Amino acid sequence: MTARLTFAGSVVCFLLALVSAGLLLPAEVPLHFGGSGEPDRWGSRTEALVTMGLGGGLLALLLGGGAALVDMVPVVHLNVPHKAWWIATPARERRVRSMMRTDLYAIAAATMLLLVVVVVATTGAARSEDPALGPLFLAGLACYLTFVTGWTAWSLRTRYRPRTDT
Repeated sequence: MTARLTFAGSVVCFLLALVSAGLLLPAEVPLHFGGSGEPDRWGSRTEALVTMGLGGGLLALLLGGGAALVDMVPVVHLNVPHKAWWIATPARERRVRSMMRTDLYAIAAATMLLLVVVVVATTGAARSEDPALGPLFLAGLACYLTFVTGWTAWSLRTRYRPRTDT
């Protein structure tokens, strides 16, 4: 439940960032940035908002929808460490599905928050005299990669380890 609410909150943050961008973006907006963080493609405010909105909406549907549908995946298609142990009893199977749902919502929330950073960084770059993604984007990307890597490592090494108490 908490993971789903966190994901929902991240979607709301994305929508707020998109609305703010709609109010703050100038007529011409950087739409793509090269490896140096400098813009290498420009477009209109409308194109930027539609692109960011559709991209974020599609990701929210795919990632959030995937988490919501975990219970519908046939047990043979579950891909978890120690699968035989987790699906040996109905209680364990319910538990592993709940854990998978939480994992998917957590990654989805982190991804949506990264998109918030992208919208904010793009808005800042568009309004700047010297447009570039800058340190906000790099810090957001570093936080995202650190979180996803840490969550995945913890899940694989600890979270899905068979338990002796069940």
